[in-house]
Amino acid sequence: MSALPNIPNHKTRRAALKLDRLGPELPPPERRQHDPVALVEERDPEGWPVRHCRTIDTIGRLVRSGLVRSEWAVAADRFRRDYRLAAFDPLSANDLGRARGGGGRGVIMDRVEDARQRLADAIAGMGGLSAPAGSIVWHVVGAELTLKDWSLRQVWGGRPLRHEVATGILVAALAALDAHYHDRRRIARAERPLLPR
Repeated sequence: MSALPNIPNHKTRRAALKLDRLGPELPPPERRQHDPVALVEERDPEGWPVRHCRTIDTIGRLVRSGLVRSEWAVAADRFRRDYRLAAFDPLSANDLGRARGGGGRGVIMDRVEDARQRLADAIAGMGGLSAPAGSIVWHVVGAELTLKDWSLRQVWGGRPLRHEVATGILVAALAALDAHYHDRRRIARAERPLLPR
């Protein structure tokens, strides 16, 4: 049985079946004017297949072009997640799912402080915020500035940084970020007590 409503006219029913098979035109023409988007097909929490558009960010474009490995993109996602959890993003709203009242504030603050410490360790491992690698990871990966905006803010020798140079710095910084996270996992495994057999 079709999930479509009963449409009396056979021409409109045929058009509705075609639309049901193909889905709406994604992305819509208005959306194509802005950042590049990719059509993503996945399942929603209830298991139904859904199709929607997702903006391709700077890291995604570099992965698609082959300049960045997927492991490095995972490290960038981890850094971005910690950046958001650390509440450095100026655009944020209250969690409406949380109950009102004074309880539970300590756990949230501990998570924020832990995320801030992880960010500080990662940036320190890349030479700090004044180093090109630390600066580009903080601004492009964490704050999600475009590579062009970051490179225009960086002035070396009185001239703005070229886009190709900024791309090279980002690729090298993502490799260093991935190495930092791998080292932290290796150290955590070494410090973990062995379970008796």
